[in-house]
Formats: sequence, C-alpha cells, structure tokens
Amino acid sequence: MLATLIYTRITKKLNFFYVSASLMVICLTMWFLYSGGTEGFGIIWIAVIPLFTLYLIPFKGFVFLNAAVQVLLIIGLWTPLHKTSLVYDFTEVFRIRFPLLYLFQFAFSVFLKRRIHMTEAELVEQKNILATEIKQAALIQKTFFQQESGIYKGWELAYSCIPMAGISGDLYDLYPEKQEDLNSNTTPAEKKSGKIKIKGLGLFDISGHGISTGLITLLAKNIIRQEFYENMNNSLIDMLNKINIRFNIEKGELENYMTGILLRIGEKDENGHSTIEFVNAGHQSPVLYKKSNGSFELLDNSTLSVGAIGLSSIEPYYDSISISMSPGDELILYTDGVINCCAPGGRRLGQQGFIDILAENMEKDVDVQLGDIISDIAGFKNIEPSKDDMTIILLKYKG
Repeated sequence: MLATLIYTRITKKLNFFYVSASLMVICLTMWFLYSGGTEGFGIIWIAVIPLFTLYLIPFKGFVFLNAAVQVLLIIGLWTPLHKTSLVYDFTEVFRIRFPLLYLFQFAFSVFLKRRIHMTEAELVEQKNILATEIKQAALIQKTFFQQESGIYKGWELAYSCIPMAGISGDLYDLYPEKQEDLNSNTTPAEKKSGKIKIKGLGLFDISGHGISTGLITLLAKNIIRQEFYENMNNSLIDMLNKINIRFNIEKGELENYMTGILLRIGEKDENGHSTIEFVNAGHQSPVLYKKSNGSFELLDNSTLSVGAIGLSSIEPYYDSISISMSPGDELILYTDGVINCCAPGGRRLGQQGFIDILAENMEKDVDVQLGDIISDIAGFKNIEPSKDDMTIILLKYKG
C-alpha cells in the first residue's frame, strides 16, 4: 500500500491507485476468511474498509468494491463453504453476525458517500458558475478599461496589465485634453495619430482580489476620471483629497483601499522640455530614465506625504512632485506585483532587479520595449506563479 501511494503521488496516476487499492482490499478479505481472527478484529474490519474507501475511491468504484466484499463474506460465512478448509472455523454467532454488521455499515457508508458525491457535484457546479462569472466580469472590466497604446501629442505610451486571476485589481486610466478623444467613436488610427493631447494618467492598485475588487475598480475609475476633469484648474493635491473623500463615501462599509499615482502633464516650454506633476498615494516609487546620461532614478515621496486612498481610519496627507522631461526621457509606473514577483526558490525581483531589466531594454520603441520587459520578467519568474496583478506603464517624452 505504501509503495502504491508513493507511486501514485509521483506519477499522478490515480486509476492505478483505485485498481490496486480495490484488489488489495479483496485479497485481504479472502485472507481474513481463510486465516480467521477474533470478533473484535472483525469489528475493526467492518469499520476500516468502508471508511477507508469512502474518501479515496470514486462513487461507482466504492459501491462495486464494498459490494464485492459483502458477496465474499456471504459466500464464505453463510454458504456450505464455511465448513471446508478454505474458510476459518469461526464461531456460529460471529459467522452469522459479521455479514449483517458489514451490510449495515456498507449501507450507511453508501448513504454518506452519496451525500459526499452530491456535495462535490454541487461544488463543481458552483465552481463552474463562478468561473463563468469571473470570465464575464474580466471581459467587462477589460472592455471598460480598454485604452490604446501608441503615439500622442509629444508622447509615446505603452502599458500592460497581467491579472493574477482573470479580474484585475489594478486600474489604469488615460486623460486626454478632451474626454471625447478616447471614446468609442474615436478610431484606432485617430488615437495613434499623434494629434490627441493628453493631460494626465493614473495608475492605482485596489486591495484584495476577485469579483468584488473588480467592481471596486469600476467605481474608482469613474470617481477619479470625474474629479480629474472637474478639478483641472485646481492643485493635484486638492484633486486627490476629493478623490479620497468620494471613494470613502461611495464604497460604503467595504474595507477596500487603494494606492496609486495620479499625474498631470504640463505644456512644452521654449526649450522643448515638459513638466510632469504627480502625487503618489502610498504607491510604488516611479522610475525616471534620463536619456542624457542613461541614469535611472527612483522618485520617492517627500517625508511629508503619507497615506493611501480609502483608509477612513487614517487622515492622509498628499504631497506633489514635479519633474522636468527632456526628449527621450521616460517615466515608468508599475504596481507592486511587478517587483514582488519571485523566481523559483523565493528570490524576489525587487526594485533594483526591475531597474536592471529596464536598463536592458531602453532606446527602443515603447511597444517593443514593453514586450521585452514582460518577457524578461517572465524569464525571471520561470514557472513560479504570480501572487498579484502586474501592471507596467511606459511614458516616453518625444518633444
């Protein structure tokens, strides 16, 4: 039996286990009839076989095996065969009682097995329904969040969101100067023509996973977009404070919160530079690549900034940061699923590992660059599964 369990665990051939376990039980029953035993041992036998097979063997195999044992006991103890040398000379009381007790235990075990079988079938059905709902929710979310990578006025943009399990808790949004520039009536060619002017973008990471978190992303997207356009002339800090208040109110008693970065893109100055202002609400530090010297810089928050969005127990304080972008410079935003991914063995990628991957893939078109970055991360992870959603945004200044 031990060899069977080891072989099955290694090869994953469950059918081999079912067959070998059944043959073993039948052989042991025949040996019991031949060699005999006390009534106490028989009672243990009554309990062990049905309970042993109750959880280990599929329903039809369970019924067949226990029925076979029942038939063997009846033939061996209730027929003239019990008077021969093939069957042990059990006491008369034991010989009559044992098949009856086993029959009672068998019937009770069939009832339990049937209930287990029905419960498993219900769980499978519920699992299938949930899987279908997750696929539908993921499709709706993907359609709702769909944005076009490509060339905008003065900027080149690429992004990728890789959900951990269908529905993502990461939220990315792009804010053109005119809201209608990225609606359903705008053709892909128009979106990539370089004529559309963008005023900002946001990357947010909602706590939790699953359908409820996916629904929260829809709520958050609507709130953030509305507040961005209604407060375009206000400071970015005021904008984040209003987003935080609305998010706390509209999510109600849900405990979800989100970290994120909201940035606003300034006009190009006479030297061909552009300014980006952003507020980091408890999110991962963006990476700034400067083409002039090939350097990478983590844009950490000031010591004054504290707090995420949607934590009602904490009064946040947001601080804005401004950076100057020269042609060829690039701003990289990402969620914690990127730097927290692990290689087999548990080695974490980390921020430095991510920057090393970025350094290998600079000076390319952003679409190609993004694809190579994702491939390198996948190569680092190898077969290790992701434990969080991974989103990367590349924003390159063209001048």
